[in-house]
Amino acid sequence: MAILRNIIRALRAVRRFGTPLRKDCRGATIIEFAIVGPAFIALLLAILYTMLIYLAQQMLETAAQNAGRLLLIGTAQTAQMASGNTGMSESEFKNAICNGTTATDSDGNTITIPKLLPPMLSCSRLTVNVTTASSYNVASTAAPTFTYDSNGVLTSTGTGYSYQSSGSGQNRIVVLQLIYLWPTGTGPLGLNLIDQPNGNHMLVATSVFTTEDYSCSASQTSC
Repeated sequence: MAILRNIIRALRAVRRFGTPLRKDCRGATIIEFAIVGPAFIALLLAILYTMLIYLAQQMLETAAQNAGRLLLIGTAQTAQMASGNTGMSESEFKNAICNGTTATDSDGNTITIPKLLPPMLSCSRLTVNVTTASSYNVASTAAPTFTYDSNGVLTSTGTGYSYQSSGSGQNRIVVLQLIYLWPTGTGPLGLNLIDQPNGNHMLVATSVFTTEDYSCSASQTSC
């Protein structure tokens, strides 16, 4: 009997000890966060991953719109550059977008062009494509094809810089494209927007417009 009483007392002690343990919920929040937290953080990172790409795209669109105005009113075609060129060369036009520049118009007035590319975007990753079109159509605004070698090195962009025709530039349809290789990678939750080698995503901003009436400089036969 003594042994039985000892067993009963032991069971009662265990029960008294287990009752508050069952009711103790102080660690429940930590356990719940350990289950839900990783998925929640991954979702936030996926949103940030996508948001940055859309933000960069919008910045590139703004830069393309502002750069297009240089061609729209004939500044890029007729300005007297510090290099001695009449009209911006391909490198001078890109530099004007990336860093801003100064030039002189046909009347001898100084033109100051501010930097058009936002600090978030790097000039080394930017490609400029300027062409003309005979009419407004989807084909003339197709993204250029970048070509890479077996090591992922860019060998050809399929772009050019051509806006000239005979005479003045009035009523000419110009297509301006700014192409940017946005460095990205595989995002959380398997999100993958890489479409170029070396973990890049191609952003393309296109501006299509008909040029205003402007006169060529005295040293130009066409602009």
